[in-house]
Amino acid sequence: MKALRQLGGGFVIGVTSLLLVLGGISLSLAETSAPPIPPTPSPMPTSLVVEFASPFPFPTLPPVIFTDTPVLAPTATLALAPPAVCAVPSNWVPVTVGVNESLYSIAERYNTTVEELNEKNCLNLQNPLPGAVVYVPAVPTKVVIPCGPPAGWVKRHLVQPGENLFRIALSYGITYPQLQAGNCMGSSTTIFVGQTLWVPNVPTRTPTMTITVNLTTPTPTSTNTPDFSTPTNTATPTPDFSTPTNTPTPSITPFPSITPSP
Repeated sequence: MKALRQLGGGFVIGVTSLLLVLGGISLSLAETSAPPIPPTPSPMPTSLVVEFASPFPFPTLPPVIFTDTPVLAPTATLALAPPAVCAVPSNWVPVTVGVNESLYSIAERYNTTVEELNEKNCLNLQNPLPGAVVYVPAVPTKVVIPCGPPAGWVKRHLVQPGENLFRIALSYGITYPQLQAGNCMGSSTTIFVGQTLWVPNVPTRTPTMTITVNLTTPTPTSTNTPDFSTPTNTATPTPDFSTPTNTPTPSITPFPSITPSP
């Protein structure tokens, strides 16, 4: 009997375990096949609004809606200087710059100045290149004496501060009119610092100081030499203030003379 009881209990336990396993499997299959149920939001508590009675009615304002507005950073604006405008007179005409021509020669030919020619053409005191077009007064041209650097000259002298035509010409052993003709300057003496001039291809001369020595023999002259010896006491005669006495005046006595006999 005891064995039967144990056998029956084991059978019951086995059936129960089998049922539990089958139930768990069925539950798991049901959860995977059914859609998930969304959670129900919990209701928010209602805020208590307290209204105060006011003797003055408040105006009803529309609700303010805040939006995110991007703030643009200020950008620096560079103000560019306007380009220089060259006011060319209406009576000026364009001409083409020739070889070896400069502002000086063009101004001399058309009876104007270097400063006016530079201002009206915005040349910044620079000689125009051959073939360039510049504006000049419409006047009859003068007969220009041919100018230009002679043979053997080179364009190498750079004008330094404080220099002038006379000083530059002297350093190269020429005259300043020759320097003017070699650089087509006409009668102008205006030069600019940094300008390159045509000069002879010779070494510059440095002015030297000439010292004149007088070789004449000096003539001795008498010189009063001061006496620095110690002075000695010298006896000084005392004047006599006594009363003078009467001194008899000598009388002249005639001497006998010799009478010759007859």
